Amino acid sequence: MDWVYVPPQHSTCESYWMALLEEGPLSDAPAPGLWEWREAPPTSPELWDEAERLQRDHVIMQLTIEDYNRGGLIGYWKGIECFIPASHLLAYPFPADPAAREECFKRYLGRDLRLCIIEVEPPRHRILFSERQVEACEGEQRSWPDWLRVGAICEGEITSVRPFGAFINLGPLEGMVHISEISWGRVRHPKDFIEPGQRVRALVLSIDEQHQRVGLSLKRLEPNPWDSVREWIRPGDELPGRVVSVERFGVFLELGSGLEGLLHISELSRYGTDSAIPIYQRYRLGDVIPVRVLDIVPEEHRIALGLCESHGEVTGNDDKAERHPAV
Repeated sequence: MDWVYVPPQHSTCESYWMALLEEGPLSDAPAPGLWEWREAPPTSPELWDEAERLQRDHVIMQLTIEDYNRGGLIGYWKGIECFIPASHLLAYPFPADPAAREECFKRYLGRDLRLCIIEVEPPRHRILFSERQVEACEGEQRSWPDWLRVGAICEGEITSVRPFGAFINLGPLEGMVHISEISWGRVRHPKDFIEPGQRVRALVLSIDEQHQRVGLSLKRLEPNPWDSVREWIRPGDELPGRVVSVERFGVFLELGSGLEGLLHISELSRYGTDSAIPIYQRYRLGDVIPVRVLDIVPEEHRIALGLCESHGEVTGNDDKAERHPAV
């Protein structure tokens, strides 16, 4: 867990610092309170990744000024402290005496400023912004190509793979594929399907020109198996299913490419399964279980399963288990 060195809750009066410099530590000026180490609020790596991308793409942001200190203004973005140094303010008077500086900062309180990121500092749990560099950032923003629109199919190289998805270099900018858009089947981690350096084709799902964001999908370039599920399985069919997840309420089984069904715990008890043994001890990932299709609801992506009446022993996790043809 990270820790940060923070000032007291109230802003430090400028007169205290001047008295300290002129009269020494025995000054009668009111002390600002003690600084202390505090535990920094948890910040997900995804937020720091987003901040670095916003800096890299020269995105102009709007920030509300909530406080200030001797060096500049303070605001917050998604719970992260943001600092705008005095030297990066358009209206900062140069040179400024302490009283003029504090008066300048007070006029900023509550205002919304257009800013751009100049530095991202995860170890210090803060982001540095600039008001003076906004014009330069606007000039350096990457142009939005005409071909990049919702519904377009593009090709690019995967630059990084994270637990929540992957980033793809589209040339003028980067797009992101969320983990839910990688495959129609279960995705435990994107790295099981894609890797940095790999070239892929993707469908553009969304565009945010203001924040230079592009949402992409890999799976939607492939047929949705739920659209044709009734063509190859029907209620009453018996087939093998491979365990992909064990929950307290039942077992999820992979039936084919991108399709899963639920073997509810109530179905297990119907066939004399020992309920005293926890379900997670009875079934393991990769086990193959002969099941019967009870119901299919394609629009809800749901298949209800039961054990075959003549079900035998569960087949262990091996690659030789017979599989039903994939969709």
